[in-house]
Amino acid sequence: MTADEFKDLLAATYNKLCGLTATKGREYANSDDQLANFKRLSQALGINPEAVCFVYLTKHLDSIQSHLRCPEKPLSEPIEGRIDDAILYLVLLKGLINDSSGSRNTQTVPIGDGDTV
Repeated sequence: MTADEFKDLLAATYNKLCGLTATKGREYANSDDQLANFKRLSQALGINPEAVCFVYLTKHLDSIQSHLRCPEKPLSEPIEGRIDDAILYLVLLKGLINDSSGSRNTQTVPIGDGDTV
């Protein structure tokens, strides 16, 4: 892939993410706060919003990992869509971290093998 082809891929990915945010993001958030659905679920589940987002991200990463292990296995949606979703969840996670910086005490939540979020 040439540098120009990569720039085109970045631009196309950015446009795809903007489209996802404009549709799914608005539907899920159901609020002016783009991160509202993570905050609502965090309250309901008693975990921090970042951990909620991490669970959603991990779902997509698991699907990507499964595809890499068995690329011939058919998927219900193209792998590129799952990759776009994972990228968007990373951006949402970054937004949650930026949103919560200094505004509350950080609660750690176990995510397995002694790690915490």
